[in-house]
Amino acid sequence: MTNQDKEKLSGASKRMSLLFVIIFFALAVLIFRLSFVQLSQGERFLASAETNRYIELSIPAPRGSIYDRDKVELVGNKPAFTITYQILSGVGQNPMDLIGELHQIFEMTPEEMYEKMDPQAEKYGRTIARKIISDAKPQQVAYVREHANELPGINVVVEPIRSYRFNNSGSHVLGYLNNIDEEEWPSYKEKGYQQNEIVGWAGVEKQYEEYLHGQNGKLKVEVNRNYQPMQDKRTEDPVKGHDLILTLDKDLQAATEQALKDQVQALKGSVSTVEHAAAIAMNPKTGEILSMASYPDFDPNMYIKGFSTKEYNEQILPGIMNRAIQQVYQPGSTVKMSTVLIGLKEGMIYPGSGLYDSGAIQVGWTIDGKPNMIASWQALGYVDPVKALAVSSNVYMIDIFKRLGKYNDYMSNAEVSTFLDSYLPASMKKILAYHSEFGLGKVKTGVDLPYEEKGSVTEEKNAGDLAFSAIGQSEHYTLMQLAQYVSTIANDGKRMEPHIVSEIIGPDNKSVKKFQPKMLNKISFTDEQIDLVQRGMRDVIAQPYGTFYSVLHDFRYPVAAKTGTAETGRGTENSLFVGYAPYDNPEVAIAIIIPDNKKNSHSYDSVGPIAHKMFDTYFKLKEQKQLTP
Repeated sequence: MTNQDKEKLSGASKRMSLLFVIIFFALAVLIFRLSFVQLSQGERFLASAETNRYIELSIPAPRGSIYDRDKVELVGNKPAFTITYQILSGVGQNPMDLIGELHQIFEMTPEEMYEKMDPQAEKYGRTIARKIISDAKPQQVAYVREHANELPGINVVVEPIRSYRFNNSGSHVLGYLNNIDEEEWPSYKEKGYQQNEIVGWAGVEKQYEEYLHGQNGKLKVEVNRNYQPMQDKRTEDPVKGHDLILTLDKDLQAATEQALKDQVQALKGSVSTVEHAAAIAMNPKTGEILSMASYPDFDPNMYIKGFSTKEYNEQILPGIMNRAIQQVYQPGSTVKMSTVLIGLKEGMIYPGSGLYDSGAIQVGWTIDGKPNMIASWQALGYVDPVKALAVSSNVYMIDIFKRLGKYNDYMSNAEVSTFLDSYLPASMKKILAYHSEFGLGKVKTGVDLPYEEKGSVTEEKNAGDLAFSAIGQSEHYTLMQLAQYVSTIANDGKRMEPHIVSEIIGPDNKSVKKFQPKMLNKISFTDEQIDLVQRGMRDVIAQPYGTFYSVLHDFRYPVAAKTGTAETGRGTENSLFVGYAPYDNPEVAIAIIIPDNKKNSHSYDSVGPIAHKMFDTYFKLKEQKQLTP
């Protein structure tokens, strides 16, 4: 070996040694780094790996149940299969392919299914599972499970769903559930709701949402590469919502609803304008609502199962409004008790004040200079305050308010100016202030239901305001207001706050809150004045000339009442009834309306069968199970 060869070999050996040192150093650094990661950050990376393998889901808490006063369950929960859609990342998922394959199986249009899936995350966050079908059919569940590997993001989960045991019965009081409205989502988010939850939208479901909702649980679910569940591990159990005990009686509620339906259908055969009716029964001494019905009604279960636009328009929309609290009506002659009370209080009449009702009374003049006459329903002869109520004399009532407003038909121009500028507005203000004591007008009754409307009054700024206010033609009041009004008279002037819920029961079956009777105010009339109008109401039933004598004069309990008809301005009349029984110790007060009845109809024909059915059912139930508290 030459020296030159030895030098080449020595150089190569040095380079190999340097390379070995470099490789050794690199391996040492790598081992050190792996050791550091394993020892100091292993738990963090393990958690990250677990996160990649698991997803955390919210377990819906069963909502609290709703019972009637006898602890009969009206609304509960049942286990059901829900089909959901989850947006996936890094997975071959084509929403349109899923829609094309499933929409017929799911019995939806492609547009309906796309809206529920929200694949572009326009409504919900990307991580939230969308509910496509609640209470899915067995064949739908079977299809999804059999084709799980072909349907990335489509899952079947078991969850409690709402069940309205008696379908349409009590639907307006109970309410219904629906998705969280976009505008309300921020407030629900602050309360810890998931965006895809359903919440109360009406009735006690909405009014008592915070109690009924419950506390959702948490579930860790191991998933495969398609984000479909393999096995789960519960980390936090859900807590059921609070139960509600209502003041309603299931049987009286059903009888009230059936009576409304039967009578509307009977009238509709000859009166095409009759489409709706509403009725309320309440305890005048406690404010407990015993029944509240609005016809037509709807089935809240449809909001759980889902519905088409056609089904909504035909089966839900006509009956979605609770006409007992959300609609205002001219009350007609049912306000005449307040007219008499105001007349007594203001000294316009006295218990023995009499007047001859010739069938009409003049209120000003027509444009062509003729007397403007407002009629009673017929010439009623001599009437005093009690008989004027029994026979429903318009003449007597209008005369009271004409004198209250210092109006006569032969005033000079100066006197007319004084009347219009001073006496008329002051008198109307006084009348409406008195009405508000009963809960009538621009006040709310306090009933524990959402969307309660206030009343209103139409004023034309002329003498007609006084006349029409005296007989219930210018006012627009809810049926709930009229029920509270007649209850106040029945309860000797004490106005009670109406309520639907009597008790709230916690998840541990312990009472959280009991609602006690609450008096809102005592009307500013003497006991003697109230007694006089009570006697007039009794004679509506007890005297042969009373306007409701033919319906209830022989009823086994003494009833006091007032009927009413009010012109609507649409060529129709509202038929009304308010009353209570027993007369000497009231237990139940009732208010009924059938809007848009034919002109010149009689309340004893139209609302009579409903009133009789409600009183009869109440007292039969009382005898069977002691309905009163």
